[in-house]
Amino acid sequence: MFEKKQIKRDWKEVVKAFWDFWTSKTGAFILAVSGIVFGYYIFYISRPILKYDTEKVTFISSQNDNDYNVSVHGKEYKDLYLTRVYLQNKGAMALSGGDVSKIGHDPIRITIPDDAGLVHYTLDNTVTTNAITAKLEKIGKDLIIKFDYLNPDYQIVASLLHEKPDAEFKVTGSALNVNEITKEWSDKAIKTYVLWSLGSLYLVLLLLYIYQHWQKRKFRKV
Repeated sequence: MFEKKQIKRDWKEVVKAFWDFWTSKTGAFILAVSGIVFGYYIFYISRPILKYDTEKVTFISSQNDNDYNVSVHGKEYKDLYLTRVYLQNKGAMALSGGDVSKIGHDPIRITIPDDAGLVHYTLDNTVTTNAITAKLEKIGKDLIIKFDYLNPDYQIVASLLHEKPDAEFKVTGSALNVNEITKEWSDKAIKTYVLWSLGSLYLVLLLLYIYQHWQKRKFRKV
């Protein structure tokens, strides 16, 4: 009987401790941070979010015993690399090509490094979404990406042949509701980062609160 009463008393203390925690300044801070993060996430996914990614392979290498030659515009290459550049709309809203910054300002473009040794470029229709009307236009060192509409989950893909194996191609530019085009993170990586960050914050704050609560009880007993 005594044990049941003790268990019941301990359980009430646990519930009270949790209630006191969430109504304390620490708990209120956690709820406020959670609200801000959740609100930002809702805003973030409700607008066009342009992401890009790259995929690189060796097209032909002089280190291999090749039974074929690669010739581009009449010139033969023994070492050549292929990079696919993916531009994707990861948001919830379509983006019109008319809302993209104009040439001379900040158009959506693939930046080509000076020493990349770009040999050839083309819009890769094998992986570009069929419903998109798009094209690439070379202006200066950059490849301007032009399109009619880029709906959610649609992608435009460019295939670039180049001589430098470690050439890094980036997509940059701006448009309506798009201030920056960033490198793609997988949804799993984003969720893991957010959960681990918030989880770590909550755990630290909870442990601090429990420690302070324990110290106060210890002091009262003394």
